[in-house]
Amino acid sequence: MNESKRLTFNAWMFIIIYAVVGLLGGVCLDVLPTYLSISPETVNLAKSMSIFLGLGFLGGAALLLLIPKRGFKFVISLACIGSMIGLGAVKYVSSVPVLAVITGVMFVGVCLFDAILPSFLTCYTNEKNKNFIFSTAIWTNIAGMTIASFFGGTLITWQFGKILGIAYDKAKELTANTEAFTAIQNQAYLDAHTEVLFMFVAVAVIAFIPVLFIKQNPVDYKEVEKKEKKKFDWSIFANKYIVLFVLYTFLIRFGAGLITPHFSVFLSKMGIARSTVSQLVAYQYGAMVLFVMVSPIVIKKLGKVVCLGGMALLAIPFILLIANGQAFGSAMIPAVGIGLFFRSGFANLSSPVQQSLPMEFVSKELRPAYSSVIFVVMGAAQILAGLFSRSFLLQLENGYGISYYVTGAIYASAAIMLLLVFTKKYNRSNSDEENAEAAA
Repeated sequence: MNESKRLTFNAWMFIIIYAVVGLLGGVCLDVLPTYLSISPETVNLAKSMSIFLGLGFLGGAALLLLIPKRGFKFVISLACIGSMIGLGAVKYVSSVPVLAVITGVMFVGVCLFDAILPSFLTCYTNEKNKNFIFSTAIWTNIAGMTIASFFGGTLITWQFGKILGIAYDKAKELTANTEAFTAIQNQAYLDAHTEVLFMFVAVAVIAFIPVLFIKQNPVDYKEVEKKEKKKFDWSIFANKYIVLFVLYTFLIRFGAGLITPHFSVFLSKMGIARSTVSQLVAYQYGAMVLFVMVSPIVIKKLGKVVCLGGMALLAIPFILLIANGQAFGSAMIPAVGIGLFFRSGFANLSSPVQQSLPMEFVSKELRPAYSSVIFVVMGAAQILAGLFSRSFLLQLENGYGISYYVTGAIYASAAIMLLLVFTKKYNRSNSDEENAEAAA
């Protein structure tokens, strides 16, 4: 296999792995939270999903440090094997501390792939195919999350009915009011979740198989010639744009961390059947795919900063719509579905800007270090959001609903700050302005 074919082959192996990992991500964010929320012993773990997600970010970033010595293949293998062990162990473990460790391992396994994607695909692509490979990897991963979320609740309901020996429709009706479960029904519901989680061990195995075929060389992940290492120049943070964008990133991640890990639990508490909850959560992933596809058009029209801040503001009404879903009575499910769809769509439409804009604030050689700082800040924000939710917000009556109002206020503050500070200087580059004038 010549060098060009080897690089392309490795890129496609990663795309396959990342697409399958999307299924695991969907399970971790949909099935796992409701599983942990069923038992009083583990309900605090369910309330800590944001913390686990943050630890996943930090753990994934830490594993990247192994790449220069062991290579991409070794690190990806660790993530796949960890996911296999975690999903398999859930069925046989009842200890709360051990379940906490297992949950952390699964989130590190999933989040690692988000962290490793830029460096891996940059290594195995060229300028000609880079955009196509990157976009294909991202949308197939989201598609995997969509599928797992859509069918996760259906599988749970099917297993629930099978354990109780009742029809699927009757089981679905029962899951619309989990508070009324008898002890036997509650245990059956718990067992149904463990069976579904165990099923996804096979998915983790499928994700691992393409790893075996990755053909890497040492030159892929380490310098052949030793060069003097450059230290990160912390003085760059004297620049207000660098500092304030880190603040913006922290606020947005913190706000999202108050609501996104708890979607399935909150919707179940609203009285929505478990299979329907999964379908509603799946719709928001579908929105991500659609909105990201049109993002280049919107960014070109509005400019980078206006798109980023404006989309955050547009998401706020739909955040509040979800919080007040029960006010729509019989139309609650359509209302919540619309809220989830457009919140996710608007919040993620500007994700290309979220990733690329901060790279304009620093010189080329400092971009990897600044990216690492941003990723760590995201992990810290996620953990703090989880701590705040578990220790305060979710202790309040209707704490899940109140979280949406807090998130809306945080989004508004972050977006307004971004628009006021960054629009004049960074909304459009010179080339963007020239294109806009030509189009006019």
